[in-house]
Amino acid sequence: MEIHPEEVKIISALSSEALAEAADVLNNGGIVAYPTDTLYGLGADALNTSAVQKVSQIKGRSGPWSIAVSDHKMLEQYCVIPKNHATFVTQNLPGSVTLILPEAAETLAPDLLGDDRSIGMRIPDHSISTNLVRQLGRPITSTSVNRSGESAMNDPIQIAEQFPEEIQLIIDAGTLHPSSGSTIYNLTRDPIEKLR
Repeated sequence: MEIHPEEVKIISALSSEALAEAADVLNNGGIVAYPTDTLYGLGADALNTSAVQKVSQIKGRSGPWSIAVSDHKMLEQYCVIPKNHATFVTQNLPGSVTLILPEAAETLAPDLLGDDRSIGMRIPDHSISTNLVRQLGRPITSTSVNRSGESAMNDPIQIAEQFPEEIQLIIDAGTLHPSSGSTIYNLTRDPIEKLR
């Protein structure tokens, strides 16, 4: 497949330049597809409102969208962890779960948030995901690569063919195992509610 300059670039996850190039795209308001512990994620700078709106356009619906952070310290910068759920958070992150938490930071793009200013938070159990966030220095969106209503994609070549202009860079870690995505828990209420 011939890749034109204005079309998506595919870079091997093994490349020493992968994270720096991806962070550069994100810094400039672009969109990156990156591997996680479940599926390929659609990544935009979570603090850049127009970049997050591009995610909504690609998906074909508005948010809320989850975000990925690098560690528990960054997690606490962007939401509040209810005291009675602190142990649950520690036990489940990093991992293939999304935790919906209250009081999202004002700096996050509005499209990410639930009606009650809740935010879905992930710390993927995948070094590329967390190192990309670390390289950028702020959270990125974490939603599956697909149009709304269609199956999530786990093959970087298929992603490039379907989104040749909407995604600027794909970090290619090969075809990932089939997955239904992360398990979602709502921690904004008692008891904790499993949503997926």
